[in-house]
Amino acid sequence: MPDTPPPTDRRPRRRAALIAAVACVAVAGGIGAWFLVGSGGDAEGCADLLKDKRIQKALGEDHAAVTDCAELGTAIREATVGPVPGEHSLRQAQAMKDVLVAVGNGLDDKGGRLDPELSVPLAVALADYAADTDKLLGIGDADHVSHAVPSEPAWEDADGVHMSVLRLELLRTIRALSQEPAAYTALRDAATRYAAEGLAAVRPGTTGAELTVPPARNSRTLGTLDGVRADVLRDLGAKEAAGWQDEVLAGLTKDATEPPSYTKDPVGHLVATWQQTLRAKGADALEDQSADLTTTWGTALGLDASVRDDLRKDASDSSFNERKDTLDQLD
Repeated sequence: MPDTPPPTDRRPRRRAALIAAVACVAVAGGIGAWFLVGSGGDAEGCADLLKDKRIQKALGEDHAAVTDCAELGTAIREATVGPVPGEHSLRQAQAMKDVLVAVGNGLDDKGGRLDPELSVPLAVALADYAADTDKLLGIGDADHVSHAVPSEPAWEDADGVHMSVLRLELLRTIRALSQEPAAYTALRDAATRYAAEGLAAVRPGTTGAELTVPPARNSRTLGTLDGVRADVLRDLGAKEAAGWQDEVLAGLTKDATEPPSYTKDPVGHLVATWQQTLRAKGADALEDQSADLTTTWGTALGLDASVRDDLRKDASDSSFNERKDTLDQLD
């Protein structure tokens, strides 16, 4: 059964009104565009984004042809994501950063909401940057910290091309995107697979920090997404929260298969085993994800039960603390 949002004394947020109207707005360059406002939508926000120099730079000449929020989302995805998942050119990574900065800067003016037709494609695009968002939401590194300010460009190193933004700005943007369950699902699915990849890279017989850091990193990233989920739920009524959770659960388990052997496909084994757990336990299992992934991984590596249990406890505690910290930051 989907859980209901916990009680909170937090001040209520502004809710987007249900509007069905057509607004005529002028986009940059003097080109008129008609934006249809859907349920909970914010077409005016899309028009404002198109006036932003960073969005115009990210989209290039294509920005002039965009006429609604759906087209804006598609244009952003096409400008930021390449043909190979997780691999980007410097131009694509810079475009992703420019979009995130522009969206983040406008959230206060729009009550922290984004149009649903923009949220989903933007989330899908951001999900392709799981390696970067993991560094920002989990255990970071010096490069992502130093490149986080808006004036610092995307960069390339031995591991590939990267982009970075301020952590709180990213967190607030993810929260705004996650109002749409399909957007949250895309981000959570990407984080899950990236977490599994990090665990699978650890070779049997590994000890010390090389063994303990991957599950610790996962617990912080996944705990942050737990906090985002909790924040969404406490802004919804019971019926809306149940519907949101049902859609997320269905999205995260729709491609579930019988787990392959760990030796044959370690990432597939970890992901599929967790999907089975999620189907069996329901949405409550989300908050145990980092712990469950750690247990499955530790078992596959042949770790002693005491070591495996200690790693699971550490992952569970870290995830819980990160969830709490995230809720405090979003308050």
